[in-house]
Amino acid sequence: MRADPLAQPPGKAWQLGAVVWPSFFAAGVATTVFFAIVDPILLGQITWPQLAISREAGYTLGFFMFWACTFSACSFTRFLLAPPTRKNSSAKQ
Repeated sequence: MRADPLAQPPGKAWQLGAVVWPSFFAAGVATTVFFAIVDPILLGQITWPQLAISREAGYTLGFFMFWACTFSACSFTRFLLAPPTRKNSSAKQ
């Protein structure tokens, strides 16, 4: 009789990929939508007038900002979906 492969918990690489890939995809979509409306040069002039930020640097900074936000949201979801661990199981018996 074969063991069910879905019964085993996924490995760490799978868990990391389950967080990184959706956050990367969501950051790409958010960056596209945000910068379709907002020009990064004008945003840079409003937020940091003393710094000269190129359009490409604005896109890059925006993408990584969105990626950090969506990565934290996906990580929190992964944390909430984790099965409970059995700590102090002898104390409850």
